[in-house]
Amino acid sequence: KMSNVTLLDPTNEAKPVTRQLATRPEKISGNVALLDISKRQGNIFLDKLEQAIEQRVSGINIKRYVKPTFSKPAPESLRQEIKENNNFVVVALADWGSCTSCSLHDIVWFEIQGLPSAAIASTEFADAAETQAKALGMANANCLFVNHPIQDASSIELARKADSVVDQVIQSLSEKT
Repeated sequence: KMSNVTLLDPTNEAKPVTRQLATRPEKISGNVALLDISKRQGNIFLDKLEQAIEQRVSGINIKRYVKPTFSKPAPESLRQEIKENNNFVVVALADWGSCTSCSLHDIVWFEIQGLPSAAIASTEFADAAETQAKALGMANANCLFVNHPIQDASSIELARKADSVVDQVIQSLSEKT
């Protein structure tokens, strides 16, 4: 006996709302949040990125935060803490599909709140990041990319990856520096 099977498309058929990036100041100043998504080696990458930013931008205070898991967007309480205490947000370091998606959810939320933001992911997930940004209504969300892989990279390789993206990070958060 044959039974009827209904297949459902899990994508939203409605056109997403178009969202705008937060206004960028001419120069980065104040507090910059670095949000570690809790992926292996991400903290080491962010150590190197923090050093590289501090070498290039004076008069800022970098604050570090850690998500409890990379497989979900940041908890509301953490998002609110970052929003209340920072002027800019950098989310890193995504190197898989779900963490790339969640990183995009986080930066779009921060952008809607008025905080210029950027996510950093590995090059293997550029298409996933682009698709997620469009689905969230912010096709121009600042997702920056470093060469894959991340988790097996040495400290020296992670420093090179941070150096390769730091100028893009600074540029994506401001009009010019």
